[in-house]
Amino acid sequence: MKLIVVTPAGRERYLRLLSHYVLGSAEVVEWHLWDNCRNEADRAYLQTLADKDPRCKIKRLAHANGTIHNIGDFFQFCDDREAIYLRLDDDIVYVEPDFFPRFKARMLEQRGKALWYAPLIVNNAICSSLIQTLSKVELKGPITTQASCPDSWALPSFPIAMHPVLIDAVETGRIEAFRVPDREVRLSRFSINAIAFFGDEIVDMGAGFLPPDRNEEEWYSALLPMKLNRPGLVLGDLLVSHFSFYTQEAEVLRTDILERYYRLAGVAWDQNLIPPPKVERKGLRQFAWLYKSKQRAKAWPQYQIRLPARA
Repeated sequence: MKLIVVTPAGRERYLRLLSHYVLGSAEVVEWHLWDNCRNEADRAYLQTLADKDPRCKIKRLAHANGTIHNIGDFFQFCDDREAIYLRLDDDIVYVEPDFFPRFKARMLEQRGKALWYAPLIVNNAICSSLIQTLSKVELKGPITTQASCPDSWALPSFPIAMHPVLIDAVETGRIEAFRVPDREVRLSRFSINAIAFFGDEIVDMGAGFLPPDRNEEEWYSALLPMKLNRPGLVLGDLLVSHFSFYTQEAEVLRTDILERYYRLAGVAWDQNLIPPPKVERKGLRQFAWLYKSKQRAKAWPQYQIRLPARA
C-alpha cells in the first residue's frame, strides 16, 4: 500500500519544519495540503511547496475559511483504496528517523485490530498520560486521561516543560525512554494531531465516514469508533512531537522551543516566522498586562520532567 500524508494547512512557521520530515521521506508517495489557510501569505507558501515537489497536492474547498469546522470535509479527498492516509497537524515539529516506513509497517501488521492508528504524540493529553504511567520518563505533575485535560491541554506550562526534555532525549540518543506499549483507545476523545486510516475502509464507508456535524475530532476519534465497535490504537514505539494547542500557542511561541526544533532538524531558522503580539499595550496598560501575565503564570501547574539516569 502507498502512504499518503494529509495536513490541514496551514501556518508557514510550522510547515517549513514539517516539510523537512514529510518530503525527506521516500516512503511518502503524496502529501495532500488541505488549504484551510487564514491568510494569503500562508496560502502562497502552500504553492511554494507544491512547486518544489510534485508529491505536494493542494486540496481546496470553496467554504474553507481557516476554522476547525471545515477540516472534516476534506476527508472526501481520501478516495484511494490502495492508500494509508496519515493525517498530521501542521504543527507536528518533530518526526523520529525512519518514522514513515515504520509507521506503515506497524499499521499493516496491526490491520483489523482498530479503526484508527496513531503514534505516541508528545503534547497530546492522552499520550502524556501514557508517558507518565508507562514510559521510563519521570513525569510529575497533573495529567488526566482526558483529551481536553484542564492542566496539560488547557495551559502552556506542560509543553514548555516537556519539549526541552524531548529535544534533549533526541540530541543525546535517549528517545527510547519515551517508548510505551501499544494501547487501545475506547469511548474517549483523542486529540488527532496524528491519526491514520486505511483508504479502502474510508471508501467503503462513503459519505458515512464524514462527520455529520462537522466536529471532526469527536467523530473520528470517539463517535465513529463507538458506532462501529472498533477502537483506536496508539502505536507506542513510534513518536512525533506536537507543538501546541490553541490554548498554549501564544505562550510557547514566547520561548525558544520552536527555534530549537528547527536546529534539531537542521532547518534554517527565521525569527520573522514568530508573529508579533496582537495587541499593542503602552504605559500603564503594558504594566498591568505584564503583571497579570506573571500572576497567571504563577497559577499554572508545575511539571518536573526528567529522563532516566544513564546506565
